Amino acid sequence: MKKILLATDEEDLALQIDASLQGYEKVWVKDPARLLKALREDGFFLLLFDLSLPGFSTEKLLQRVVAKYMGTSVIILVNQEKRERAMELFELGVEDWAQKPIDPERLQIKVNSLLRKRKAIKACGLVGRSEEIKQIAETVLQIAPTNVTVLIQGESGTGKELIAKAIHQNSPRRERPFVTLNCGALAEGVLESELFGHEKGAFTGALSRRLGMFELAHGGTIFLDEVGELSPATQVKLLRVLEEKEFMRVGGNHTIQVDVRVVAATNRDLKAEVEGGKFRKDLYYRLCVVKIDVPPLRQRKRDIPLLIYEFIERFTRENQRDFAGLTERAMKKLVEYHWPGNVRELKNLVEQMIVLSSERKIDAPDIESYIQSRSPEREEFPVRVGKSIESAEHELIYRAILSLKDEMTTLKEMLKGGTLIRPAVAVPLTEGEEKTLEVSKISEVEKELIQKALRQVGGNRKKAAQILGIGERTLYRKLQRYGLR
Repeated sequence: MKKILLATDEEDLALQIDASLQGYEKVWVKDPARLLKALREDGFFLLLFDLSLPGFSTEKLLQRVVAKYMGTSVIILVNQEKRERAMELFELGVEDWAQKPIDPERLQIKVNSLLRKRKAIKACGLVGRSEEIKQIAETVLQIAPTNVTVLIQGESGTGKELIAKAIHQNSPRRERPFVTLNCGALAEGVLESELFGHEKGAFTGALSRRLGMFELAHGGTIFLDEVGELSPATQVKLLRVLEEKEFMRVGGNHTIQVDVRVVAATNRDLKAEVEGGKFRKDLYYRLCVVKIDVPPLRQRKRDIPLLIYEFIERFTRENQRDFAGLTERAMKKLVEYHWPGNVRELKNLVEQMIVLSSERKIDAPDIESYIQSRSPEREEFPVRVGKSIESAEHELIYRAILSLKDEMTTLKEMLKGGTLIRPAVAVPLTEGEEKTLEVSKISEVEKELIQKALRQVGGNRKKAAQILGIGERTLYRKLQRYGLR
């Protein structure tokens, strides 16, 4: 975390930087080959790159650094006339810039601040280089050792639960439970039982005592996601827990003391909900001792390249898949997209690209077919309108493969139970009917599934087998069996 790689052919500049950054280990290179070799062989937390260094395609270099050396930040060194060029490179993952001639004191402040914030991001398990992410990470580390209640506010898919986990993992409660509950996913009666538990006989079906989330989280942290969905009655009970550290189980007659830290999250503007009379003011102020606002992805575009390469690395490693990568034009398209689904949408798109791409690099036209259309959705259409013909066909085939796979699984389950399910009645199958169904219906579905998969990958048997979840030899036998080419 204290090694710096300096790339410049200006000796005076190198000596000046060496004198400015005392306490850091520095390596100085003057040409492209040595720079790439140094990056491969040594771990650097920072690359100081002189934009006037000849022999480089700056965009390709930065893309390579962000993709392969995600632990290395980049500060561009530029002359005054090239400041605008430095600004353009921020979208490719540049962390900061410094103007030549170098101000030693300002450079030292920049590098020290960058190192501190990098450590904070790493400690929180977050990914990004935007100022917003750095600020969130530093806030998390400030409040984590305390017991204050935290409200995390942001759009769906921005990573609110990840921030809640970071608070817990950096707190003295890290060895105790971290319990999560989505308040918007349960009906009011069920939610109350989930939160506070219930006694035997408290309601029909309550055959035994059950501990609620607050009891299970004793000594640790409870994360209440979508807290803005709580009903007025449940809001009152939650307020009591926050104020008195006690509650009663549903159907119970004695109070239970708990020591739990509460972290809540919402995609609503709770202050506006309070003003509209939909959320209790006293509960809002109890929850919002510290508020962390998570900006949408479209407002922190500098994080997009790093997130993309993080998801690529993680998915290819976990699934043992190869991926040729992205062109500069493709990356630019992804950075320019508005990402209504935020980080969650980006992650899903990256995984889809890896699964459905051929062996060549993803280019800008491919991104056009992957990205969701910005035009309004029409529910009666199987895909969104406004897409190209190639894009619509691509999505229809992908859905068909998934649908056929689900249908085949369902049919197999029917056969195992010996029952054919029809709209309102279960009809037992005879042995002959069961055999006929297995030979005809399932074979027909399996054959169509194989054909779709082969068309999807241009006839590549290895990739088709991976999509289908079977071995390549198994696929070869089935091709012979069904007479498929």
